[in-house]
Amino acid sequence: MPQPPRRLKRSLMNTGGPITPWGEPGAAAKLAECLDVDPEVRLPFTHGFHTYPARMHPHTAERAIVRFGGKAGAVLDPFVGSGTVAVEALRAGRAFTGVDISAVALEIAWARTRVFRGGEERLVEREGVEIAHRASKFESDGLPLPGWGPDVEEWFSPHTLREVGLVAALVDEVKRTDLRRVLRVVLSSILVRLSKQASDSVTVVDRDWRPWPPKATYRMFAEKCREVARSYGFLAKDLRERGVKATEPEFWLEDARAVKLPRGAFALGLTSPPYPGTYDYAFHHFLRYPLFGEDARFARSREIGPRREFKKGGDALRRYEDDMTQCVKVALDALAPGAPLLLLIGDGRFGTRDVRADDLVRDIAARLGAAVPAGASQERTEWSFGGRRRKKAEHLVLVAR
Repeated sequence: MPQPPRRLKRSLMNTGGPITPWGEPGAAAKLAECLDVDPEVRLPFTHGFHTYPARMHPHTAERAIVRFGGKAGAVLDPFVGSGTVAVEALRAGRAFTGVDISAVALEIAWARTRVFRGGEERLVEREGVEIAHRASKFESDGLPLPGWGPDVEEWFSPHTLREVGLVAALVDEVKRTDLRRVLRVVLSSILVRLSKQASDSVTVVDRDWRPWPPKATYRMFAEKCREVARSYGFLAKDLRERGVKATEPEFWLEDARAVKLPRGAFALGLTSPPYPGTYDYAFHHFLRYPLFGEDARFARSREIGPRREFKKGGDALRRYEDDMTQCVKVALDALAPGAPLLLLIGDGRFGTRDVRADDLVRDIAARLGAAVPAGASQERTEWSFGGRRRKKAEHLVLVAR
């Protein structure tokens, strides 16, 4: 795996800022309510399981399903990411289909939507603690380098990478399939913290990085297993107390431009597509690909509007608009007549030009003969390297036919 660029942009989305509704007053007011979330509220249920760049806030997803999804019907998310919409569709008792080009993202989303019954979530903690205990009996420096280690070894202390490899090997020995998959996602969730990478959103070496002491990997893994088991317990309790019957979500490893979805099958489309020229998701997860046996070339070759392409200039903005037009068309075709498509999308930048994402959505809708009857825009601060600050906006836009 090649080393990622040195200067990827920080995450745009610090929640908060004034909200401006626009368009049809009733729908615009509902969209503004969806965006008006408290950034200090602790992420509930399994939403805090795994970090992920530019996640939709769970309260935005929850409110959007209630306000725009009708009383029943399936929910579609063609850019499912780590599964925020999937969890809230599960909590609403809705069928759900999520699409993504990354196997890492889909496995995280799958893990976050597990519902353990009868206290079985405690098996996550029990297996995780047992793995940590078994691993701690080995001296870190005497462990072999995992087979995939050479791809990422410059990003870890040698002993830490060997510890990660040992935990991964022990996870693979777990007999129960769902527990094995959950435990692998748990390991994925601590991987960036164990590495030299600054954060999930900033794929450069942390200037303040210090090596972790031997066997820190095992302690973190056990702690995370305990935390995740508790979050599963809260999710199961929430469903039980509200009398909601959870429906198993579907996750498809597909390109949103070309996925073959059943026509007219969904009551709501709710998604956060790639922001123009803002992120390089193929690099955000490059440390995790080996854990899931994913070939990064698939996601990298199909990523829409990545920052690396916008930095090259040329026709990157036109390609982004063409690609998103096809994605919106596929999503609209999959919706039932009159069902809304909600897009949560942030502004971007192309060279020295700011790209207003709400204007892009209007242009895309016009191409397809669709309407944008309403939206709500919230001011954000983009924190970039060197202490620079710029104001941008994130928009929750309603698209309808």
